[in-house]
Amino acid sequence: MQSWEGAHLDQVVTQWGYPDAEREFNGNTLYLWRHNKSAYIPSTTTTTGSVSSFGSFSSTSTTTGGYMMQGSCDRILEVDDETNRVVSWNWQGNNCPFMEAMEYSDWRKK
Repeated sequence: MQSWEGAHLDQVVTQWGYPDAEREFNGNTLYLWRHNKSAYIPSTTTTTGSVSSFGSFSSTSTTTGGYMMQGSCDRILEVDDETNRVVSWNWQGNNCPFMEAMEYSDWRKK
């Protein structure tokens, strides 16, 4: 995101598309791009067992997963209203990128 500091808003829109929202803030404009994603976490079951010296068998099964995960990340750019250039940025959410891969590969200014 830091790569966008000083960039003209037109460059951002060309790469990211139109923002989802905008707000006036402290004489500048905040532009917001929302990224929502859901993924199904499949269930898996693990069974462990043991056989006693008397020949009896006991086991324990544990199941995890089997639910839908919701993720989001909001990209926020503050743009100077006079120059139309990015002066600061922020992102927030539970699914913000930790590397430049897949749908996050175009977040850095090209």
